[in-house]
Amino acid sequence: MFMPMKRILPAAMLVVWAGCSSVQPVQVQVMRVAETPCTDGQTIIFCEGFESGTLGLWQDGVDSSRHRVTAADSDVVSGQRSLEVVYPAGADGRWMTRWFMPGYDHVFARIYVRLQPGWRCGGNCTKLIAFYANRVDDRWSGFGKAGIRPTGQDYFYAGLATSNWHRQPDPGEIIFYSYHPEMRQAKDGHFWGNFSYQDDPREALRPGRWYCLEFEVQANKPGQHDGYQNMWIDGVLKGGVSGIRWRDSADVRINAFQLTFSGAVPVTQRMWMDDIVVSTERIGCNRPLAEDSVGSTASQPK
Repeated sequence: MFMPMKRILPAAMLVVWAGCSSVQPVQVQVMRVAETPCTDGQTIIFCEGFESGTLGLWQDGVDSSRHRVTAADSDVVSGQRSLEVVYPAGADGRWMTRWFMPGYDHVFARIYVRLQPGWRCGGNCTKLIAFYANRVDDRWSGFGKAGIRPTGQDYFYAGLATSNWHRQPDPGEIIFYSYHPEMRQAKDGHFWGNFSYQDDPREALRPGRWYCLEFEVQANKPGQHDGYQNMWIDGVLKGGVSGIRWRDSADVRINAFQLTFSGAVPVTQRMWMDDIVVSTERIGCNRPLAEDSVGSTASQPK
């Protein structure tokens, strides 16, 4: 059962008035104190608000040319710092991984994310976060498996990505991106991550706006079809996939969390993330949601 953590009201409120008649005044809420979920040691697996000013909690993938801690007010949800990710023109933002061996069968993640105004996708846009389920005796068993279908004995992968295919303007809508033993084969013969979509009405992300994203993954009993995944956007349940056979062995457990920024972009762009929590219970959104940033109306969903 979901028991929300303590909510903290914003310590400051900034009202921004736009001088252009085509853009309505917007209210941007800024929290200048840290939130408290990280103090609950019974349910928290991993917590990162970037307040240390370093990226030392991340065990693989940190790239100082793409990842940095920033203290700019507009790029921080709570406390004093957040993560800024740079996507160089023609490239992606790489990744940052944290393990928690031997692992869990039921996990939640909560992050805040904002893409810069005017974000342009390249190809299928960008991934955001992912849970890897590796073998308990090999924390790398699920890595390097792009395009390869899991056997049920080696790994599974559950992530959230963005997609602008056929329906939404850039940066598209948030989708499930998954690898499991019964996944569909692509036309090229490979087994690329399978897409599953939000419930209708499906909504596009609006660049310049902070979003609270929550992700739940439940591993199945080995060999059965009782696994599932759910997503919430700004506290609203926006989609779920049930009846999943993720694995055939109890030795495959969810034991790594990744901020994953794959997806090359046509021009240099930035994304920000803050207040990341991985837990055995749902965390919820612990701040009032900010309105859209001034000037972001050009990327409204159709």
